[in-house]
Amino acid sequence: MENPRKRYVQQFKKYPDVVSVLTFREMLGGIGDSFARKLIRDGLVKDIFIKPHYWIFKESIIDYVLSEDYAERRLKVRV
Repeated sequence: MENPRKRYVQQFKKYPDVVSVLTFREMLGGIGDSFARKLIRDGLVKDIFIKPHYWIFKESIIDYVLSEDYAERRLKVRV
């Protein structure tokens, strides 16, 4: 059976190591802006705030899609 982390690393290979909120939303299948910012505020993904933008680490996004919170919400990641 394939390692889920490796699968997401491969799936997100085209994205840079740090992404904008817009790209983060795209990576999670087109989630809304408010929900993306809630994930950032709640500390579910690691970010850097450089006024006026949030930048999210790709590794943190992979950690999130492998988390229980993600599984409970049943979000779909686009391939």
